[in-house]
Amino acid sequence: MNPRPYALPVSLFPLADSLPSGLVLHRSDRILFANRAMSRLTGYTADELAQMDFWAFFPKAAQGKVQEWGRMRLQGEHPPARYETLIVIKSGEERWVELTLSCEAIDGARTVLCSYLDITDRKRAEAAQAQSRQLLAQIIDGDPVPTLVINARHIVTHWNQACEQITGIRAADIVGTRKHWTAFYDHERPIMADLIVSGEIETITRHYGQKKLRRSPVVASAYEAEDFFPHFGENGRWLYFTAAPLRNAAGATIGAIETLQDITERRKAEDELRQMHTSLEAKVAQRTVELQDAKATLERDIARRETAEAELRARYSELKDLNSRLSDTQQQLVQSEKMASIGQLAAGVAHEINNPIGYVNSNIRSLKSYIAQLLGVVDAYQAREAALPEPDRAALAAARKAADFDFLREDVTQLLAESEEGTERVRKIVQDLRDFSRTEATQDWQSVDLRRGLDSTLNIASNEIKYRAEVVRDYGEMPLVECLPSQLNQVFMNLFVNAAQAMPEGHRGLITVRTGTEPTREAVWIEVADNGSGMPADVMARIFDPFFTTKPVGKGTGLGLSLSYGIIQKHHGHIGVTSTPGAGTTFRIVLPVHRALTDGATP
Repeated sequence: MNPRPYALPVSLFPLADSLPSGLVLHRSDRILFANRAMSRLTGYTADELAQMDFWAFFPKAAQGKVQEWGRMRLQGEHPPARYETLIVIKSGEERWVELTLSCEAIDGARTVLCSYLDITDRKRAEAAQAQSRQLLAQIIDGDPVPTLVINARHIVTHWNQACEQITGIRAADIVGTRKHWTAFYDHERPIMADLIVSGEIETITRHYGQKKLRRSPVVASAYEAEDFFPHFGENGRWLYFTAAPLRNAAGATIGAIETLQDITERRKAEDELRQMHTSLEAKVAQRTVELQDAKATLERDIARRETAEAELRARYSELKDLNSRLSDTQQQLVQSEKMASIGQLAAGVAHEINNPIGYVNSNIRSLKSYIAQLLGVVDAYQAREAALPEPDRAALAAARKAADFDFLREDVTQLLAESEEGTERVRKIVQDLRDFSRTEATQDWQSVDLRRGLDSTLNIASNEIKYRAEVVRDYGEMPLVECLPSQLNQVFMNLFVNAAQAMPEGHRGLITVRTGTEPTREAVWIEVADNGSGMPADVMARIFDPFFTTKPVGKGTGLGLSLSYGIIQKHHGHIGVTSTPGAGTTFRIVLPVHRALTDGATP
């Protein structure tokens, strides 16, 4: 509870505690009474306040004015006084208060009555407002863009240095007045800032509508305009204005800010640019006519050149195609000549081998007959051996044993049989070479059994095939076919060799050769099938192209199947292929039985 002052009426205590401001009574610097509002303000309890010195609330810097009032009171002058001062509360925080002092006689003694009204929030707001005004002044005065500000009464509050420089009027002569119009006009009239403050939109339109007045694209309530002022500078200046309202927190207009920029050089540049544009347009029109004439001439030249180029391209394409065909034909002719030379060489070798093999074979047959006769004589001697004296029989037995006569008799027969078989195989190979080359025969068309040609070719190619694949012959009935045998044998050779080479390394495959007759009996067919690596579709589409090969460099010419295709076409036949990667390939040849009587051929 608050301590009671001397002779203070009890009825005043509730009234003092109900006051919103702090109330303190002190005498001789001793606090006699402090109401509840003072406790709330300072944070001290009533008991703590009763024990405190009056001056404990005031910082040293704030004690001067109050002490001066105290000295006046001691001299008999004690008028009421009001001060705004700082006090220190219990938390150590400084608070602004409005201190009202008066001296009253209480209980026969003079007592100081102090009222404390907390104005901290107001002082802080005033400080913030002052700081904002100072900051705004610094921003405007330091802005290199000429700027002026007027308040709601159209009085100039800011006129920065840039504005002084461009208008030639000092801020000291214009701030605080309504004479800002004198910087721009020779008689009084509102500038854009005035019109924004007054809200006269129609007046703005009337004054500036012919001078490209427009709303700001950035701020909806702002405006911008351009105008020429002849009294600025030596020859006048073009100025660009922007103006916007200044509003308080409630949204009411409390002034306006206006900026201006010297755009004289820009306008001069625009005028010069317009003149240059006009001149350029004239030159462009003239050059356009000249260019159109040149274009027409050029288009005619281009058309003639394109026609000539088209003709040259067509001729070049024809020559290129012809050259390609000639090159292919030349390569094929070279290959054919090579094969013909090889055939002639094979035929010559076969002929040269055939003669000695003939008499070797004849001699072996004669020797076989002679050996049989000699063995007959030996048998006759053996039949009469028992009639000889014992010493003679012993000598003959020793001679037979030394010669291993029984082995010789058996072995010589086998040797003669093997020699006869070997010479027969050589003779067959020679005959196959002669059949393959057919050099001793004419190159006229002949009626032959194609199965014989297949066998001869397989025999010739056996060295290429036997290490890679087994050959199965599945021949069907077929008539004699009118053809060029040596050329067809070359086709068969290419197919057999390719089939053997299609076998994967380390895998012994199977080559099946089939023949038959078409149901019409007018054509025959030959198939060469293998179970080798097979071919993808893109390779299979090109295998008959000249010089196309999938073999390593140096392993093939790429002409074998191309030549084969040409030979079959020459016979008016057809060669086709089917293949599955990893499963194998089958070539099928279909040939007419009789030669087609075309291109001047005669039966």
